[in-house]
Amino acid sequence: MTQVEFHILEEASGDKAYLQLIGQQIQNLYRQSRKIYVHAISEEQAKAIDEWLWTQELEDFIPHNLVGEGPNKAPPVQIGFTAPPQNQHDCLINLSGEVQTFFSYFLQCFEIVPNNDEQKESARERYKYYRSHGYPLKHHKH
Repeated sequence: MTQVEFHILEEASGDKAYLQLIGQQIQNLYRQSRKIYVHAISEEQAKAIDEWLWTQELEDFIPHNLVGEGPNKAPPVQIGFTAPPQNQHDCLINLSGEVQTFFSYFLQCFEIVPNNDEQKESARERYKYYRSHGYPLKHHKH
């Protein structure tokens, strides 16, 4: 059964801090040799995450690509905003603000929530959904 973790940005900050939290989660999972699919809310957000990963120091580089781009052998991190890539069912980082129909294909689902009242309310609804369906839950504040 998929384990679900919520990571909630508590400090008052903008998109840069949210992007940093997403990037830190990707880095932590990558260091654990996990395969990650980041499900962005839009193409714009997917490209921003891709760009953030490219701008990291060389020693922090993480092999990644946007879904549908790059080599035939997929890197450990893929970023998209429609359907997940096939054969990558380890970790899902869900940024869409909705429970994805495919989340249960993954071993772990990470919900990363910005410091925004509307997004936090949406996260509460997703938390209730996962809880009512018996998924194991954790939450962290950053």
